[in-house]
Amino acid sequence: MLEEFVDSVLVIDDKEEEIEGLKESLEKKDIWVKYLSPNDCKKRIKSRKLLFLDLHIEETAGNQLATHISKIRFILRTIISNENSAYGLIIWTNHIEEINDFKNRIKNDDEYLKPLFIIGLSKRKYIENGYDNLLSDIEEELKKSTAANFFINWSNLIQKGKDKAITSIFELVPDYSKQDKNIEFLLFKMAQNYTGIPVDKIDNDYPLSVDAIKAFNDLLVYEINSIASNLTFLNEPGNIKFEAEDGRNIQSNTKISNVGDELIGVFSEFNSKMLIDYVNIKQDKVIPGNVYEIKKADSEWIHPDLPEGAIPIIIEMTPPCDFSNKKTLYPRVLSGYIVNFDLDSMQKKKPERLYAELWPIKLFDQEKMQAIFFDFSIIGFVKEDDLKDKNKYKLIFRVKDILFADILQKMTSYMSRLGLPIIR
Repeated sequence: MLEEFVDSVLVIDDKEEEIEGLKESLEKKDIWVKYLSPNDCKKRIKSRKLLFLDLHIEETAGNQLATHISKIRFILRTIISNENSAYGLIIWTNHIEEINDFKNRIKNDDEYLKPLFIIGLSKRKYIENGYDNLLSDIEEELKKSTAANFFINWSNLIQKGKDKAITSIFELVPDYSKQDKNIEFLLFKMAQNYTGIPVDKIDNDYPLSVDAIKAFNDLLVYEINSIASNLTFLNEPGNIKFEAEDGRNIQSNTKISNVGDELIGVFSEFNSKMLIDYVNIKQDKVIPGNVYEIKKADSEWIHPDLPEGAIPIIIEMTPPCDFSNKKTLYPRVLSGYIVNFDLDSMQKKKPERLYAELWPIKLFDQEKMQAIFFDFSIIGFVKEDDLKDKNKYKLIFRVKDILFADILQKMTSYMSRLGLPIIR
């Protein structure tokens, strides 16, 4: 597992002769190794999967751990950016108890991408006994971290799936003389089908390549799922026991009110990434799932019960099949609003006419968490030209397919309910 993840290593040490055995051992496993002395760490480096660092790295610091850690943090800020790929940090030390102090000091650093995992190993042990068991020892340490173990395997799986997805496309057109044009057309159709946008609405200003990438992701997921069953996990996340920092056991059905504000914040960020799309949205393209802020104060679409401080919005809800086949004259919209998130109010029962699933959420331009509502009882049609008018509506994001489908299903269910006026 680890050997698949680790294809490159950076070793930073003030004594090059002490890392020769490590370098030789890794290179025998076909792992690319680069060595730097602490004073050579003066610029950004290309991403490495593992970084080895001596904890006592500042020659003049003696046993002053704080000074050593300060030097390491300076090195990390210098050589690693926030765009670095995921990596693990191996700290060489004979004082494993100092690792927690190091972790606490860097936990709030945001100037660089922090390590996926931090493991402390005895440098002296490997110098004296050899490096044959190094990677297996690291894997043993990783068994203690379900999260790190999972994401290393996930990274390996993505790499395999990516290669398989690309190959599967090119294998469809084995004739090299026709390959480029045929695959170009295939990508065009994949992109067009992703949003269902009619050909006559595609122009030079619409970056169709972004939709092609989104569509290609579906193929990537298929390939990943096809090989995932063969992946071996060090620690299967089946019956995991989760504990909060105060030692409370957190079950899978724990209510959100019991997990703390910090974790709710994590939920909101995750929900936003899973459900909200800011990429490749354009005001002049009216597409199902577009969400617009209502700019005109006298608009008929402003919700009549708009809470104080809320942002009035509408969402374009034309069924994708009608949109792609141009079966509607005007876009179909629902009225709604965005409010600051309040847990107590969210847990109160909401009217059935409200779509109240979208919380907690964190929109990119808002400091606080939000909740988003749509009202199934306020639905109608808007002229396409009006939705393109920034003075009337501002396009702020598009909901992703899974969210759009859920809103559409619940809207359809609400609108199709039938009843009889029977007097009893």
